[in-house]
Amino acid sequence: MKNRKLLIFFSLTAFIRIAFLNPCQAMPPLDLHTVPVAPDYALQESWLAKPTAPTAPVDVFFVYPTVLFNDTDWIMDTARPDMRAAAQITIDTQAAVFEGQANVYVPMYRQMNIAGLGLSDADAAPLHEIIHSDVWRALTHYLKHENRGRPFFLAGHSQGSMILTDLMLEHWGTTGAEAQLIAALLPGWSLTSADLAAHPAVRMCGRSDQTGCVISYNSVADGRQSAAPTLKSGALAVNPLSWSMDGAFVPAEKNLGSVFFDADGKAKTYPYFTSARIVAGGLVVRPENVDLLAVEGGHFPEGVYHAFDYSLFFLNLKANIAERIEAFRLKSSTF
Repeated sequence: MKNRKLLIFFSLTAFIRIAFLNPCQAMPPLDLHTVPVAPDYALQESWLAKPTAPTAPVDVFFVYPTVLFNDTDWIMDTARPDMRAAAQITIDTQAAVFEGQANVYVPMYRQMNIAGLGLSDADAAPLHEIIHSDVWRALTHYLKHENRGRPFFLAGHSQGSMILTDLMLEHWGTTGAEAQLIAALLPGWSLTSADLAAHPAVRMCGRSDQTGCVISYNSVADGRQSAAPTLKSGALAVNPLSWSMDGAFVPAEKNLGSVFFDADGKAKTYPYFTSARIVAGGLVVRPENVDLLAVEGGHFPEGVYHAFDYSLFFLNLKANIAERIEAFRLKSSTF
């Protein structure tokens, strides 16, 4: 697995009211002898979502963002009910864009605490190995035992997008399932031109009906690109209001609806909520009401709307999932 510094940030919707965990806060010594047991993906309990009788013709393999932010655990214990409940929120508010369109598969994985940001590369390396290994084992299990030849999406956010991006860069082109990929929806992380040049099996989506490609973007206010920790230098982006990679301004009239969730999980839709334009690798947005993008305690710098990458474009994402499924169906002889 890749030995790269991990930038992991907590990414839920606005109703998760927490304070940002300072990476330098006191944590117990890192003891790899006390790491929670690895999930066995042959067991139903190792999956947060896995249908026993799939009904849709396509699947989504979704990897949840960081939900471990306490000051006691370097690695998530996937058997803990509170961790399962926290991860479930991301299914209800992010993976929900696939609702009614795809069978949803979500493995529990031993993700890394956000405090890992304060570790050196050498100290973090064994933790990186754990999180990447779990998701890779889950994905290979899914492809071998659950997929049964159906077209599928890969999807995630933040830490989940980072892991799937790394796994695609490392393994894509060797899995035998590449032709089944409808698209990889991986907002909240970055792919660069250098990444694509080094890994030609991975490519970005440049049209609304393109398949086998990656959708990546990081939502920010204008001028706040450098403040976004998940936005790498040289990052490429896809505009979810136009599905192109150019720098054209796309007005809010193209936004079918931003969707925000309250403390009870109830959704409220705001049509035409924001425009979008790709500038310096970031997806620059101009929300109609910036107060809706505030998280109590603020875990990201002002003007970095990482937690809302799905919410801001929710109905456009949902509509495009349907469009890409249809595009895949039209070109497939087996779908």
